[in-house]
Amino acid sequence: MTTVLYLYNLPWLTPLIFTALIALLTSILSQLAFAFFTDKTFMKTGQEEMKKLQQELLKMKVDEQGYSEKQNKLLDLNMSIMTHTMKPTMVTMIPFLLIFLYAKSVIPTEQPLISFPVSLPFIGPSLEFIGTYILFSLIFTTIIRKIIRR
Repeated sequence: MTTVLYLYNLPWLTPLIFTALIALLTSILSQLAFAFFTDKTFMKTGQEEMKKLQQELLKMKVDEQGYSEKQNKLLDLNMSIMTHTMKPTMVTMIPFLLIFLYAKSVIPTEQPLISFPVSLPFIGPSLEFIGTYILFSLIFTTIIRKIIRR
């Protein structure tokens, strides 16, 4: 029988709940950063223009006149959209690093957070902090993204 570890002597704050709270916090921060640091009209028009250029390139032959100019325009547009989407990542990188370092210092590594009755392929019989965090983060990010984008 395993003993349940409580963080900060709070009977409700187990490592699993703490990991869920960390995932919720980082999901909220990342979605808010994306909402505030990206220009949605630029992204939408840029993606529409990229689709239009891709359709035009598919209809053209590689050696046809104007093909390389359109391809270069598509690459430049793709690079500007990628640069634009990297802003929220750069803003949240250091706070997330600090959050993960703190979580690593608080959560014991010798105890799995989620144990499965059978061993799953590529995962194993249990999930530790990072696997549990990814699972919770996927769930919370999907929910928060739907709430924010309404």
